[in-house]
Amino acid sequence: MLHILKKINEWWETGEIPKELVPETKRNVFNEVIDSLDDRRIISIIGPRRTGKTTLMFQVMDHLLKKGKVDPKRVLFFSGDDVELREIEDLIGTAMKTYFEEFLRQDYRREKTYIFIDEVHRIKDWQLWLKKFYDLKYNIKFIISGSSATKIKREQKESLAGRTVEFVMFPLSFREFLSFQGFALEPKTISFPDLEYRKLVVSADKFGPKRVLSVKRWLDEYMLVGGFPEWFETKSARKWQIKLRGDIVRKVVYDDIASTYGVKNAFKLEVLLGLLAALQSRTYSYNSIANTLKIDNETSEQYVNYLKEGFLIFELRNYAASAERRIRKNYKYVLVDTGLRNVLERVGDISKLGDEEMGYLVEGVVQQHILWGAEEWTGGVSYWKEGKDEVDLVAMVKDRITPIEVKYRSKITNGDIKGLLNFMNAYKLTKGVVVTKDLLENRTVDRKKILFIPAWLFLILC
Repeated sequence: MLHILKKINEWWETGEIPKELVPETKRNVFNEVIDSLDDRRIISIIGPRRTGKTTLMFQVMDHLLKKGKVDPKRVLFFSGDDVELREIEDLIGTAMKTYFEEFLRQDYRREKTYIFIDEVHRIKDWQLWLKKFYDLKYNIKFIISGSSATKIKREQKESLAGRTVEFVMFPLSFREFLSFQGFALEPKTISFPDLEYRKLVVSADKFGPKRVLSVKRWLDEYMLVGGFPEWFETKSARKWQIKLRGDIVRKVVYDDIASTYGVKNAFKLEVLLGLLAALQSRTYSYNSIANTLKIDNETSEQYVNYLKEGFLIFELRNYAASAERRIRKNYKYVLVDTGLRNVLERVGDISKLGDEEMGYLVEGVVQQHILWGAEEWTGGVSYWKEGKDEVDLVAMVKDRITPIEVKYRSKITNGDIKGLLNFMNAYKLTKGVVVTKDLLENRTVDRKKILFIPAWLFLILC
């Protein structure tokens, strides 16, 4: 065991994290994690595969060794996905015993130690081991990661209630995507929950015509390839789509979900994911999915939940004043990443998409950004549909209902936003948002203020 740990933790000998494991560009969540290192609670980093959770761990370790001036020998890393460790019984207990008694040769309570456990949900009884060490108040800071949302959240809730601080890593936002491209952005002075027309005009003017053109080109690239960070190592759309299908679709569906939950017909899970990608932004019931896949309703609901737990899709319920009416309505599903949707839909060139298809693509990107930030600044995200009227997103922001409609075109008439206006009438709202292609305007319609904002600017501010 010690031999394996020494091979993994080579900084015990070299004194530094290998440079190839620590890219200079960092996700926004990096600083939040650093700020939580002095908190005694366990740091839990969850999110889809390939969003950079392991890289973030190495960057935090690098920070500890350089800025925190921590002895490299007091930083331990191992993974529940490691082929050499996977079969070891009571992996966490065995690793801890080996590390402290055979390597450090000292008590658990002495100088502070940082222990990073990647893909922790793959380790049997991981939450019970962490609870034990946490409750004994050893001088240990645990940082864990995992790719199964429900599995980790459920086990944290059952055994680690009040003992964790959680960070969710989704694919790169468009703002982060620009940063990874080396595109300099000023700190945000305004963000989605507090959009104001005057501030938006100032923000847009600061970019200037040339930079706006550059941003729009990057947005086209982003809408094609999505936000998984490894795109920047590939830079070939064809190779990238092959990689996404293999590393995300196949591994999550077959290796993660099917093996974890004992799904015998995993192919139908993949078919379901493809169905939801093809008709993203349309509404479904579990019954309609069951009929399409030729399975029963209970299995249909289970399969949808598995895809949610694997961080592949979001589920939106219809907005209604009563919970009973929300439950009775159909659901909308949004894939976690636009590049993933394009892989499933075999879209290799968005310039060939028609206006309607392009509109759906942009709608999905806007929905993703709102849903990624939902836990931070909203009380929930829904859609709304009554008869022919529909609103793409309804976000609860600071106890205020904010309806958001996506119309990816430059000219928009009041008739184009009839559904938005009818929703605002129904719920007596005075403010709404329309995401456009180029239009930046503050319009008053029937005493209602409608803010029109270009997609590139809206996504940068999310």
